[in-house]
Amino acid sequence: MKKIILSSLLLLFFKFNIGQESIKKCNEEVISGIEKRVGCIDVEGNLHGYGTYTLQDGSLLMQGEWKRGKLDGKGKKITVTNDQTQTYNGIFNKGILIDGEIKTEFSNGDVKLKIYELKELIKTKYTWENKSNEETNGEHYKNGELKNGVKKNIYVDNRTLKSIYKNGEIIDEKLNTNNYYVEDDLVGEDDSINIPLEIEEGDNTMYVNLNIPTKKNPNYSARFIFDTGAEKFSIGYRLFNDLKAKGLDYIDLKVNISSVGISGIPINNNAIIIKELKIGEYTIKNVVAMVKMSETANYSLLGMGFLKKFREVNWSLIAKELVFYK
Repeated sequence: MKKIILSSLLLLFFKFNIGQESIKKCNEEVISGIEKRVGCIDVEGNLHGYGTYTLQDGSLLMQGEWKRGKLDGKGKKITVTNDQTQTYNGIFNKGILIDGEIKTEFSNGDVKLKIYELKELIKTKYTWENKSNEETNGEHYKNGELKNGVKKNIYVDNRTLKSIYKNGEIIDEKLNTNNYYVEDDLVGEDDSINIPLEIEEGDNTMYVNLNIPTKKNPNYSARFIFDTGAEKFSIGYRLFNDLKAKGLDYIDLKVNISSVGISGIPINNNAIIIKELKIGEYTIKNVVAMVKMSETANYSLLGMGFLKKFREVNWSLIAKELVFYK
């Protein structure tokens, strides 16, 4: 098996271009036990110039610019074990990679990537076999953990968690399927607005009216059930399809999330961002909503996921109204 791997890696090396014509190139070959050196070899038997070093069992391959037996300059190093293949590619100094990348491919399908500049680790990416991944950018500790910068986790369902680090601590964290208060996303002259809750006779259900502009109907109005027990802001199946047919301006996050409906039956939801909607005198931008994918799920809920777009929200049971603060 390792002989096959060795042959494959050698083919890769034939395509590897050092790119510096000034480096000394030779064709001398020395075999010592399981070691093989091909290239420029000094009087001590070390590679010095351009050359290739391999182990007969295929567990190690190195090629590039050498100084006294160590990669020094542009080069590549590949190590192979039973459970992983590790590839170093870039600029070496005395055998240590100082500028370039280290890619580790595990036998289970996972892949880990580390990128260095001027001896410093600046970026990592770990991709699991299921295609979820974790990526870091910024200043790292010696152990590879992020010190200052941004970490991004992309899960199997395409939800994305973005975390900002300072001195090794998370100072801000946001999930792309959640709503958050962003001052610039709220447009309106007043510091607060009062929105009445509609209650139908003989029914304790409370409703809130929202204006969701579309290309065909800029004054499209829809009512939502005000539900303090609902975590998300969700749109019923028929309402969303009507909005979409009328030209709703939205972004599909390509995230599918399962939730339990009123009947207790799990329902699939697609996450979207509505570019703009209105409540009272306020215009709210970039609102995350869950769209129900079952044809029978036609209730729309205004839950905590909508209220989190505001600085503060008060609910008056006596006045039967909501007060939204910009």
